[in-house]
Amino acid sequence: MVHLHSIERQGRGRALNRAFKASKGDILGYIDVDLATDMKHLKEMIQYIRDGYDFATGSRMLPESNVKRPLKRGFASKGFNFLTRFMLGSKLYDHQCGFKAFRRASLFKLLDDVKDTHWFWDTELYVRAQRAGFRVMEFPVEWKHGGTTKVNLVKDVFGMGSQIFRLWYELLWQ
Repeated sequence: MVHLHSIERQGRGRALNRAFKASKGDILGYIDVDLATDMKHLKEMIQYIRDGYDFATGSRMLPESNVKRPLKRGFASKGFNFLTRFMLGSKLYDHQCGFKAFRRASLFKLLDDVKDTHWFWDTELYVRAQRAGFRVMEFPVEWKHGGTTKVNLVKDVFGMGSQIFRLWYELLWQ
């Protein structure tokens, strides 16, 4: 086991990049620290990668998902996901669920292309994965709002909205 520590705040994306680059496994992943996604889905998520998917993500937005969350957070999330699907052509319904796994080789083909270092990191990764033709599985999960969060609804909505436009513009010229 390796312990990575940083005195300065890195942002979620930068911290995940650093952790994955220090990892050794063939299947990599992460879960939100508040364990909002029911851990009964962990084996299922890993199995998708073993079965040939390159990327797997839990989803709070599929009809079969069982989710308990505050109304304003759900509204903001639906708006973000709609805009991501509309502007970036993603097929996913939930880009921000903190329950994801990856085939190491596939992840490392895209890792250095992802420019966001904060909350948009996984959205950008999954948009790039779909555009590159990787096999992506989105599956329904049971999820309960964990209470405390580092998400600042106003600041992060504007920040992530600007990242959607940044990525749209960048992909437009590729």
